[in-house]
Amino acid sequence: MELHVTGPTEITINKNIKSIGDYQLIRKEVLALVENGANAVTLKIPDSLSMTSAVIGFFIKLIRHEQKKVTMYIGDRRLHELLDELNLTEIFNVRRIN
Repeated sequence: MELHVTGPTEITINKNIKSIGDYQLIRKEVLALVENGANAVTLKIPDSLSMTSAVIGFFIKLIRHEQKKVTMYIGDRRLHELLDELNLTEIFNVRRIN
């Protein structure tokens, strides 16, 4: 996985999100944005076909407990379908990248 902070409230994640190390890096960078005052975080995920349960749980906690807004732009159909099957497309404000 490759993660790049691409704006004051935006992170782009390339390649598959698949390990605990990926979760730890995502958590660290998202929390840094929040600590710098971001009330909303945008994630661009153009090509990951999966997302670990730890990452999903982190974003649910961020939304529900920390009252932060999350928007995900998903490129891979399989990840979009996974989030849809888990009924997370509305919670994560998922949008498709064409």
